[in-house]
Amino acid sequence: MDKRPAIIGDMFDRIAPSYDRLNKILSVSLDRYWRKKTIQSLGIEGDCLVLDIATGTGDLALGALRDSRCRVVGIDLSAGMLEQAARKAWRYVDTNRYFLINGDAITLPFRDETFDRAMVAFGIRNVIRLDRCLDELYRIIKKGGVIAILELSVPSNRVFKSIYFTYFKYVLPVIGGIISGSNQAYRYLRDSVMDFPPPDVLLKLLEESGFTVIASRPFLLGISHVYTLKRN
Repeated sequence: MDKRPAIIGDMFDRIAPSYDRLNKILSVSLDRYWRKKTIQSLGIEGDCLVLDIATGTGDLALGALRDSRCRVVGIDLSAGMLEQAARKAWRYVDTNRYFLINGDAITLPFRDETFDRAMVAFGIRNVIRLDRCLDELYRIIKKGGVIAILELSVPSNRVFKSIYFTYFKYVLPVIGGIISGSNQAYRYLRDSVMDFPPPDVLLKLLEESGFTVIASRPFLLGISHVYTLKRN
């Protein structure tokens, strides 16, 4: 699976116009609830400076901005996704508190200990080097800062896992391809979830990167998880 930044950026550029609509269809709008819980897990206070990695079309960032007086910096590889995020921001929030940067999660262009909080939704599995991404997260977050990672996973229940695999392997790529016009992108989505470390392995990697895991919460029998971390 090719996760070079240029390849991933181009792929998301192609599906950016239909990304939000497909998210609602393919997750039956459950992604909204998951994002809400992810934001709540951060405990954002006052005018916290928050980094949103793989900000995409901005749903997680805009949710945080609506719920608090924080400031959010959103970074993403895809210029097309950032364009969608900017359009939504003008409609829904004070854009003086939302800043967008085209960049890579494994070489974050920020000084050490810049952010009070950091978050990423459905994006950490797309980085070419997970270990470097975690090192960068540790570097840019302040001591005592909190990070929330929302990511898809494979359910552990045997019966539900079989149903999930059938949907994910055969139904999702077809629907995604028809609506977005890119079968390749939604085959990649399927494969990237299947290849991503399961929750128990990911938790170990997070701890080895120096974070304290505050909580790990599964949603809908484990098809997604939110991991809440703290930098000591």
